[in-house]
Amino acid sequence: MFQLEGVSSAIAQDTLECATRQAHDPSTVAQRALGLFEQLRAPVFHYLLRKTQNAARAEDLTQETFLRLCRHLRDDRTLENPKAWLLTVASHLAVDIKRSEHNFRDLDETTWQAIEESRSGGQANPEKLLLHQERLDRLHKAVLKLTSLQRECLHLRAEGLRYREVAALLGVSMSTVADAVRRATVKLAREFEGEVSA
Repeated sequence: MFQLEGVSSAIAQDTLECATRQAHDPSTVAQRALGLFEQLRAPVFHYLLRKTQNAARAEDLTQETFLRLCRHLRDDRTLENPKAWLLTVASHLAVDIKRSEHNFRDLDETTWQAIEESRSGGQANPEKLLLHQERLDRLHKAVLKLTSLQRECLHLRAEGLRYREVAALLGVSMSTVADAVRRATVKLAREFEGEVSA
């Protein structure tokens, strides 16, 4: 029995040493960062595109966000929720750009239409395409009627962040986030009242 305990402690020690080596191994950090990049690049990019309204700027800020992730991982700091962490960093970078350029606004009508046209290219039925476009236009108009806080909270919730993460990101209370999401949902539901989804 004593030998088994010795063997178990030796295995535990080897496992601990291996884990320690892996935590400091640059290739492991690079693999984790690459995995997170492949998984979360699109949501971070779309968030920044919405904030900056400039694809090239959004791409630059996305790269900067992931560079900061690499540094964070390399320094062996904790990362409980990578998506929330990345969107927080992206938000801070977008605010920095806003401060430096004073060019920070929601998507205008032309940009919104360009994005929607690029997304709806594959439908063959013109009637369905028209109905789809009309519904998107109604949704867009309804979203524009929301307050900026409501739009931001709704967007971040749609990105999968929890209420407390949205609250921390925006610097407001959790009850403020919950109220903003509830009010936005009610407003949007009123806009589409009576419409039957297919």
